[in-house]
Amino acid sequence: SMDLVALGASVVAIGVTGQDAEGRLLKGALERERVDASGLVEDASRPTTVKRNLIGLAQTRHPQKMFRVDYETRDPLSAETAAALLGGLERVLGQIDVLCIEDYNKGVCTPGVCQRAIAMARDAGVPVFVDPAAIGDYSKYRGCTAITPNRVEAERATGLPTHESADLAHNGALAARLAERLECEAAVLTLDRHGALLLERGRDAVAVPTVAREVYDVTGAGDIFLAALAAGRANALSWPNAVRLANAAAGLEVEVFGVVPIPLEKIHHQLILQHVGDDRGLRSLDRLLVEVRARRRSG
Repeated sequence: SMDLVALGASVVAIGVTGQDAEGRLLKGALERERVDASGLVEDASRPTTVKRNLIGLAQTRHPQKMFRVDYETRDPLSAETAAALLGGLERVLGQIDVLCIEDYNKGVCTPGVCQRAIAMARDAGVPVFVDPAAIGDYSKYRGCTAITPNRVEAERATGLPTHESADLAHNGALAARLAERLECEAAVLTLDRHGALLLERGRDAVAVPTVAREVYDVTGAGDIFLAALAAGRANALSWPNAVRLANAAAGLEVEVFGVVPIPLEKIHHQLILQHVGDDRGLRSLDRLLVEVRARRRSG
């Protein structure tokens, strides 16, 4: 949610919390950042997921995450809670440009919930972008508009290895298999140091390289990639330029410690520094920046 806010979007958060202090803290934090949290459903039978990071110092100077302790349940939602969750989605479908499904495999994004949400969105003409869980069966995402697995997730879902040197033909075939199975418009593989690969159904795969970086913390990189991809497409960027935008955002994210939303202006500046895209592509990104600034002034 906060990644999308940093990109200038108006956001409605839909999800499940417990009836606990952590859930109230989460809702309050979202509302302070002008996120519509009315789609959060409280379920007294499960706790609000809390990820607690234990931080040390690398070389006694830089903070470094040592390990994480999660307080959670991965039990599937009850029928009653799932119905309330989908009811919240139904109430806002006529007001949104895109639906993002961020699946952390915590029992909320069940096959039934995902398939019903995708069907509802398609009926309303709303594209669906999915950052999948690290699972072997992606059938619950069938019908989505785009899916954005990382290297490990793509390998697990297809049973195929990604090419260690990011061979375009090999990884393109892997992405094509995903797109065909899921009947989606595009599959985008994020390949760490090799950048990203875009496969639009019916077209050749396109490699989007990344700038070499000294990775500091990969936490949140997948989240901001999905957010920027969805924001780009919602603002009429072509698929290649939307992936370039998302790739640049994720690259900036890994250079900071913790989860830090990256504002659009910083991503735009990074793209200019990289000389990414042709003049037409950069003009398209310029239009997106102008549109975001206009929305901020009016909102």
